[in-house]
Amino acid sequence: MTEKRTFRIGRTVLFLCAFALTGALSAGRSMAYFSTYALARGGHELRLGAQTKIREKIDHLSKHIQIENTGEAPCFVRVKVFSGSLVGITFSDASGNWSLGEDGYWYYGKVLLPGEIAEELVASMQVTEEMSRLEAGSFDIIVIQECTPALWREDGTPYADWTRKGEEDAG
Repeated sequence: MTEKRTFRIGRTVLFLCAFALTGALSAGRSMAYFSTYALARGGHELRLGAQTKIREKIDHLSKHIQIENTGEAPCFVRVKVFSGSLVGITFSDASGNWSLGEDGYWYYGKVLLPGEIAEELVASMQVTEEMSRLEAGSFDIIVIQECTPALWREDGTPYADWTRKGEEDAG
């Protein structure tokens, strides 16, 4: 009976060792899954194809605005001009290519190819009586410009989609 009991205990110990060994082998993979991490360093420049640069020249109370396409793709551009509440602004466009939209942006009506510069839009401050009492030189005209890649319809005519998001352009 003692031999039988010793055999049973030996078999049980062997079974427990095999079970523990199996558990230990699979635990390594499980722990690796839960403890693995990766470091992220650096950055990646995102190019959407359309990139522009604003050119501004100030002449007394006027700002001469031009936009240059510095990107690698044709694009459309628009600008919005802001000033203080006391300042009135008038616009002039000798080329006839700029048009005021209902949203307050001035849209350039032609596609700008890479390296091209939009024709000039002039924003001039109007000096009012109230402003003349203050120093006219302390006022500024703020210009914000935006661009969007040029898209083409099936018939080959270009158009701008100002509602597109960056992730749509990336592909």
